[in-house]
Amino acid sequence: MKDRTLHLGKALAALALIVCAVGGVEAGQQEAMPSGARLYLDCGACHGSDGGGVADGSVPAIGGQPAQALIAALEDFRSSRRKDLRMRHFSDPQHLADAAEVAAVAEHVATLRRTTPAGTGDGRELARGATLFRSRCASCHGVEGGASEMPPRRALAGQHSGYIERKMTEGGITAAQARRHAALAGEVGRTGVAAIADHLSRLPPP
Repeated sequence: MKDRTLHLGKALAALALIVCAVGGVEAGQQEAMPSGARLYLDCGACHGSDGGGVADGSVPAIGGQPAQALIAALEDFRSSRRKDLRMRHFSDPQHLADAAEVAAVAEHVATLRRTTPAGTGDGRELARGATLFRSRCASCHGVEGGASEMPPRRALAGQHSGYIERKMTEGGITAAQARRHAALAGEVGRTGVAAIADHLSRLPPP
């Protein structure tokens, strides 16, 4: 119950920020914006105007990610294949009416260039993190943790280390991915997960 209350409090706080952020842009200005930029106003309240997220990993960096990978992620949230209260709400048809609006906001995010620095770990096991990533993760994510349009894959390089750690240990991604990541996390241990995340966070973002 305590965890649920905490998550609800965070969600309500995010909603309040969004109201303030969108309210700060005049109606006339919103109408003049390209559709993707206008739709992103809601998203930017949490993800930042540059798509840089939050350094502690509570909100991921999304700026510069491939549009097709972002579309796939939004569709997963819309269908509840991925579980996240805030993302399910802000990707639903009341906010993104149809596939055209999903594509518009994704294409806008793909053009963003991050200025928010990635949150990193303590830097003590970077060599181990690089070795573990290349031996255990690169077959799916690429040697440099980069992005891919087809198949749609978001870059891990330059992502906040706290976000990567959380997704490897707590889920929040599709069920199949969560099982694979949980198995890997169990094998390398929490320190191994932290080392992988720290290594990735220091690579150049997309």
